Amino acid sequence: MLVTVTLLRSVLAACLFVVVGAFGVTGVANATLPDRTAHVAAAQPTESVQPGPEVDAPQQDQTGVTTETRRKLWIGGIALVLFALVYWRNKKRWDKWRKAKKAG
Repeated sequence: MLVTVTLLRSVLAACLFVVVGAFGVTGVANATLPDRTAHVAAAQPTESVQPGPEVDAPQQDQTGVTTETRRKLWIGGIALVLFALVYWRNKKRWDKWRKAKKAG
């Protein structure tokens, strides 16, 4: 009974690790600290420089799931299925070994 509870906790921990890894990695990779020593200078327009893009240009809205997130979810799902298959196979072996030990 104790082995089953411990194994179940391991499975749940692995699932949580996969889900957190799928959603958490990109946010950490993009995090930057603000530079407190940088001085902001007000830029003045000049006549010799060509004007840049329009400031109020329409922005593309990102709706839905990005391809990177979708790829990570697929990898996590495949890893979870493989983990479950190995767990099930080892559980069957363990039960068979325990019954053989009891019998003889």
